[in-house]
Amino acid sequence: MSKNKIILNSGIYSLLSLLQKGVNFFMVPVLTVYLTTFDYGIVAVVTAINLFLNKLYLLSLDGSINRFYYEYENDKEKIKRLFGTIVTFVLAVSTIFSVIIFLGHKYFIDPFLSDVDFYPYMLLGMVSVFFNPIFTIYQNTLQAQQNGKKYGKQNMMFFIVNICLLLIGVVVLDMGAKGLLGALALTNIIFFMYTLTRFGKEIKFGIDRHLLKESLTYSLPLIPHSISGIATNTIDRLFVNSFLSTASAGIYALGNTFGGIIFLIASGVNQAFVPWFNEQVKSGNNYKIPAIAKLLVLIYSIIALGISYFGKEVIAYVTPNAYHEAWKVIPFISFAFVFHSLYYFFSTPLFYNIKKKGSRVLPIFTVSAAVINITLNYILIVRYGMIGVAIATLITKVLLILALSRIYKKYVLINYPNAIMILLPIVYFGIAMISFYKFGNNELIYKIIIYILVLFLTSLFFGKEIRVIKLKAARLYGQKK
Repeated sequence: MSKNKIILNSGIYSLLSLLQKGVNFFMVPVLTVYLTTFDYGIVAVVTAINLFLNKLYLLSLDGSINRFYYEYENDKEKIKRLFGTIVTFVLAVSTIFSVIIFLGHKYFIDPFLSDVDFYPYMLLGMVSVFFNPIFTIYQNTLQAQQNGKKYGKQNMMFFIVNICLLLIGVVVLDMGAKGLLGALALTNIIFFMYTLTRFGKEIKFGIDRHLLKESLTYSLPLIPHSISGIATNTIDRLFVNSFLSTASAGIYALGNTFGGIIFLIASGVNQAFVPWFNEQVKSGNNYKIPAIAKLLVLIYSIIALGISYFGKEVIAYVTPNAYHEAWKVIPFISFAFVFHSLYYFFSTPLFYNIKKKGSRVLPIFTVSAAVINITLNYILIVRYGMIGVAIATLITKVLLILALSRIYKKYVLINYPNAIMILLPIVYFGIAMISFYKFGNNELIYKIIIYILVLFLTSLFFGKEIRVIKLKAARLYGQKK
């Protein structure tokens, strides 16, 4: 894949990640009017638990697709059996887990719900979880094949269908949280059937024991890593729901939605970065990787600073008064996800090197990070409330990155500029803290001036790298025309 193609696919994946995963963000002006803070909290809690269940149902086999596709890409029949084996096995696992969790929800789910009822809210969430994995696997095969355009079309369809059903459930029928969760459940059912009709032609259903064993050998050690990663990113909402209130969880979730813009962009870029990374390392072009990574961290930091500075005004403008306190967590959350973007860069070498079993080492760090995060959440929420939870998330991400930055070279020799990549978000986060200073009536003007000044200074220090990006984008645009 050329650099131009990674730019194109990164753009597609980032945009679609924002659309599909960021429905709640784009619908904030509507949702905050038709959903109370309690309703918003219900959605936040169910969504957090769904993320855990999604990872459990997939058993990290979606990662096996990206890794083994390149091993067998010249054997079309084997690729069909690989895809079919994973789909068949995940369908069986999803059915078994769903029955167990449904029958034992009082023990497995209810303790985390607090004031949120299992019926109908969590039940609707479980419907989404059951039907979503197969569509997720289909999308991963398209990423492995570097088919960004097809991936984009299908995710755009998902987004449009979900939005239409959401508007009917929340606005037309005024069903509150049930309308939103029901819309997502119905969307997942529709795209489950769509996937079986389209993807079914490209796979061979059934289980190839050798391929299953190979896939599970790679994926199973990643389950603690995946679950702990989700815990680090979502446990905060469950803590707020349990220790404060479901309404507070709704307010916090809104702030997390704004701060999470960085996560949506970075995860979209990572979907294009991983296949490109695998290709570069396989062809011995490791030297091309560090410059791209440093530029992306710079871009994420600039965007996070803008979100931190102007999130308060945007929230005040588009939401009712009950949600306005959400802005206070945005700087911490947005920069936590900037550090999460570094995790993508530092962890990819561990995923790539199968012989040294990097995928088995990574859970040591991510599980430790999850334990630290839970501990910090418990300590800081008592003292600082919602802001304490956001601070815990940021500290955890920084500690994880510091640890990974010391070991990734043992698996793939890549000369990332570690110091610069870590210091950049720290510096911009320090500037973001100015957003808590009370400037009086001219607060917005002062923040605009400071942000423009930061952009000017950034262009002086990193002008050459920025010009390279503009040149690449211009060439890509010219080719598309």
